[in-house]
Amino acid sequence: MLRQIPRWKWALLILVSVLFLAAAGDLLWLTRARQPLPVLMYHHFDQTSTASTVVSEARFREQIAAMRNAGYTAVTVRQVIDFVDHGAPLPDKPVLITMDDGYTSNLDIAAPILEEAGMCATVFVIGAYAGLDAVVYPDGSTSPAHFAYEEAMPWVEKGVLDLQSHTYGMHELAYFSATGRDGVLPLEGETPEAHQQALREDMELFRRQRGEWDSTPLVALSYPYGYWDREADQVMEGEGIVLTVTTSRRFNRLTVGDPDCLRIMGRLNVTERWTGKKLVSWLNRHF
Repeated sequence: MLRQIPRWKWALLILVSVLFLAAAGDLLWLTRARQPLPVLMYHHFDQTSTASTVVSEARFREQIAAMRNAGYTAVTVRQVIDFVDHGAPLPDKPVLITMDDGYTSNLDIAAPILEEAGMCATVFVIGAYAGLDAVVYPDGSTSPAHFAYEEAMPWVEKGVLDLQSHTYGMHELAYFSATGRDGVLPLEGETPEAHQQALREDMELFRRQRGEWDSTPLVALSYPYGYWDREADQVMEGEGIVLTVTTSRRFNRLTVGDPDCLRIMGRLNVTERWTGKKLVSWLNRHF
């Protein structure tokens, strides 16, 4: 004859089961509420490269193919923000691909490769340089050509590129700028009020220029040369900039309901030396 189990043992068993299921549910929620996000930083592309900010067409194609084959999916700034704000799901292995400055090579070389792979990128445009064939620096060197907004619009409409801010006219260093300013940092002796006003005016210039062309919201900014301070970031937040990135190499972790995780995000500067295999290995460390 089977021995009857006392009621109190049944009650205890049920309680333990409920607590276990609740804990498992909390763990699952926490897992879904936190998401690693590697952010890549590119600049200019060319047929060949020996520079630290230039990647050849062949190497970029290799890197994109390696990421795709390893199961990585490029995401947009909007997707990242929606995850943090609303818990909207991201793919299993998301990566945010960014390009600074707004060079024509982003359209001519990078965009077709991205489109072919079903990926996308965010381009942080220097407003004052948009459409210029070259920028001449004090040492006599020149930059590659920068695209005009209208040239980028076909790629924006396809969803391959999204144009965000690299400031309008603050992509400068003190030794070659007209103002003597290092990026968005305050000038020596500049009052907090004057500094904040300069940042707001620069953002207004960028917003006005971009607004004539771009249909996506202006919500992200890359700090020129990676220079930033808390005051500048607070001003940008007040101007509607939800996501900011710098040049520091570090891992990022998104958390649902925590908008601060979108500020001062780290990035990996991807160069010609990064093979596809090496890049995927670095990405895997995030997960």
